[in-house]
Amino acid sequence: MSAPTAALGTEVLDVPAYDGARAVMSHRPDVVRDGEGRPLARLGSTGRLTQFRMAEEAGRAARRLRGIDDADWFGLLRRAADRVTTKLDNGDLDVWLRALSAVSGLPRRRAARGLRTAAQDLARMEEILAAQAPDGTVSAYRTGGSGLGWSWRPAGRSVLVRQPGNFPTINIEWLQALATRRPVLLSTAAADPFTPVVLTEELYAAGLPEHGVSVVHGDAPALRRLADQVLWPGEDVPADLPAGKVKTYHFGRSRAVIGDRLPDDAWPRLAREAFAGCGRLCVNMSSLVVLGDPREAAEALAHEFAARPVLPLDDPRAAVPAFPDRAARDSLALRIEREVAAGAVDVTAAATGVPLRVELDGKAFLRPTVLLVDPGSPLFGTELPFPFTAVAHVPRSKAVAACAGSLIVSVVGEADGLVRALAEEPGVDKVFAGDQFDRGYHPCDPHEGHLADFLFKKKAVIPGALA
Repeated sequence: MSAPTAALGTEVLDVPAYDGARAVMSHRPDVVRDGEGRPLARLGSTGRLTQFRMAEEAGRAARRLRGIDDADWFGLLRRAADRVTTKLDNGDLDVWLRALSAVSGLPRRRAARGLRTAAQDLARMEEILAAQAPDGTVSAYRTGGSGLGWSWRPAGRSVLVRQPGNFPTINIEWLQALATRRPVLLSTAAADPFTPVVLTEELYAAGLPEHGVSVVHGDAPALRRLADQVLWPGEDVPADLPAGKVKTYHFGRSRAVIGDRLPDDAWPRLAREAFAGCGRLCVNMSSLVVLGDPREAAEALAHEFAARPVLPLDDPRAAVPAFPDRAARDSLALRIEREVAAGAVDVTAAATGVPLRVELDGKAFLRPTVLLVDPGSPLFGTELPFPFTAVAHVPRSKAVAACAGSLIVSVVGEADGLVRALAEEPGVDKVFAGDQFDRGYHPCDPHEGHLADFLFKKKAVIPGALA
C-alpha cells in the first residue's frame, strides 16, 4: 500500500494508476483536493500509449485467467478480501478512509462499512456467479458451460468499467466482471479513486495474474475505443463508446408503494432503506406512491428521518453525506425550494426545525428531506445524492404506471393484486413485498439483469458441445 507523505502542510497520499501490477505515478500528478482546496492525494496518470498497452495486455491476460482451477481462482479472491478486511480491522486503511471522506463527503464510518461490504462480496463471488451461470456452476466461466448443442463463451476479451464514486459498495460491478475471469480496465471517479486502488493492490498481493486489472484515474479516451465491452454508470453514454458493446448500470429510481394495514415496523425499515449508502445508492427509496393519505405517510417517514440528523463526518453515528462542492449543494437545494414555492410541503422542516441547507464544521450539507408533492412533480421519481424521498398520493388504478422506470418497487402492506401487476410491468426490474419489502440489494439477485448475460454469449455448436 502506498505510504502517505507530508506535503504542503498536510498528509497527502500517493495514489498510483496501475498498468497491470505495475504502480504508475508521474512527474506531474493530478492533485485531489478537499472542499476547502487543501491537497489530499496525488494521482498517477497514464497517457494514451500506456492505455493502448493496458488494453493489449488485458486481451492476452484473458486466457491466463480462464486457465486457473476454480478452487484456486475463488481462493485467490477470498484471500484478497481477507487482506482488505484485516487492514480495516487493524486501522491500516484509516488514512485512505479519511481522504475518501474528505473528497466524497461520506461519513468516515460509513465509508469503512462500504469498503468492508465490497470485500465481503468479493469473498462470496463463487455463490454470486453460480446464480448467474446457465448451468448453475462456476465452472461455466472457465470451460464455456457447454450444453446440448450450445456453448457459453465470453463476448469479449476485456471490459472497461467506469467506476462511479458515490459509495464503495458499487465496486461490486467491476469485481464481478473480474470474477467471471474477464480482465478489467478500470476508470475511476474523482470522488473515489481510493477504493479501486485498495482493492487492486490486495488482488495483486493475493496472486492475481499480470494485467488481470489495470487502473486509470479519470477519463480513459484510448481505453474507451479499445475495450471489447464497456460498463458505464448512468444513462448519459458518451458518443465515442463502441456501439452495441455498452451496458449501462446504476441509475435506480427505486420506489415504495404504501398500501393498507402496514406492519408495525414499516416506517423505521423504510427509513433505513432511504439512508442506505448515505442516500447515494440506486436502491434508495426515492419516492413513495401512497394509495391512501399521503400526508399521514409523509409525516410518519419524516419522524424517522428526524431521528437521523446531520452530524460531523467523523461521528460514528453520522449517516448524512456532505457536499464537498458547495455550489452543487446549493443547486440541489434550489430545485427543492422551487418545488416548495410551487406548493410542495417540506414535511421534515416542521419535524426537525432544521433548515434545508446546513453548515457544520465548515462543510455543506442538505438536511434529510421528505417532500410532499403532486405526482406530476419533477422531483417525484428523481434520485438525489442524499437521503431524500418524495411522497405523493396516486390512485390505485394509476399505481403501476407511477412505478414504471423503477429498479426496485417495494410494496408495503396490502395492495390488492398490485404485486402481480408490478411484476408484469416491463419498466420495473424488481418487486419486493410481504416481509421482504425492504430486501434492497442482494448480489445474487438479477440487478438490471445479470451481468453475466452481458459478458457472455450463448452460441450454437453443432454437433455436441465444446470443452
